[in-house]
Amino acid sequence: MLLAVVLLVLAGVGVGLALAGRDDGGTGGAAQAEQPAEEPGPTGPAVGSVQEVAGVAFTVEAAQVEESCAGHAYGEIAAFLQASDCTGLSRALYSAQVGGRDVVVSVSRVRMPDTAAARDLRGRADTSGSGNVSDLLREGVRYPGGPEKLQKAEYASAVSGPTVTIVESAWVDPAAGGTEAEVDQIATDALSLTTPPFLG
Repeated sequence: MLLAVVLLVLAGVGVGLALAGRDDGGTGGAAQAEQPAEEPGPTGPAVGSVQEVAGVAFTVEAAQVEESCAGHAYGEIAAFLQASDCTGLSRALYSAQVGGRDVVVSVSRVRMPDTAAARDLRGRADTSGSGNVSDLLREGVRYPGGPEKLQKAEYASAVSGPTVTIVESAWVDPAAGGTEAEVDQIATDALSLTTPPFLG
């Protein structure tokens, strides 16, 4: 009889410990499930950071990212994007110096729904007089020492899958003596500069 009582007591203690352990673990698990780790938002390039391409140091002056191209284009490109909106728009302004003269560079990346739409957009943007995706200066973004708009800008573009990269570069002071060839080379080199990651 005594042995049976001892066994019952030990069994009760064991069950109690097991339940206590399960409750603690269950509570912790529930808390973790209710509070998932926050997903990091888009990052970089940070304003003030420098990227070097072909021996030229480019400094980030401004950067923005949008989910839509609506209201961020002009001319025929705006009409095209109204009919076939992009799925992401990432833009940055860079400053640089070439031969001691200040240069401003606009980099725009447009993510289209598919590769065919991206190639269509690039073909239209490459056509003179068709308009373009708006650079940040055109939308009122400013930085110390920068111009109010692109003047006599040179152009370069590229397409990779559904993403189109459009670059415009210009002398901050067109009267300072820089050549078209120099600023045109800057536009081509700037195709590799980074912009913020797309949203979503």
